[in-house]
Amino acid sequence: MKKWQEILVWIKVKLIKPRMTKEPKTQRGCGIYRTTKQYIFLTGYGKTGLGYSMSYPIKFAPIDCDDVEFNNAFGEVFIASNRDKYEELTSAQLIKAMKQSSWRQLHNQSTYVFVRQNDAEITILPAQYKKNEWDYEHSNSSYKRGTNSITQ
Repeated sequence: MKKWQEILVWIKVKLIKPRMTKEPKTQRGCGIYRTTKQYIFLTGYGKTGLGYSMSYPIKFAPIDCDDVEFNNAFGEVFIASNRDKYEELTSAQLIKAMKQSSWRQLHNQSTYVFVRQNDAEITILPAQYKKNEWDYEHSNSSYKRGTNSITQ
């Protein structure tokens, strides 16, 4: 075995493998759709490095709601996302629970933002629906606890 191959094996054994054996941490997340009539708040359940699944609770707020109503709906969904157990929903079950007729119609008639928390950092990922997929390219805003500022 060549020296560079030995180094790669060492890196894998010492650095990568221990990271993979750690239990992934639960992360908070919330998806928010803004339609012409309402806000739809989805609870995002996730583990570090494994992505998110959307599920209950799902909350609705009218588009002309005040800050208190918006904050209550968001807070309830965001706090609920910290649980380890959730109900797996199929795509069809989720769109029905959101009281929407189809994903395509929802995507074309709404804006979307995903809010997630990793340890001390909150990340806000606004997205645009382009060519049948979400574009997060320009969505790298984040908020670090204790700094009172959003960076881009």
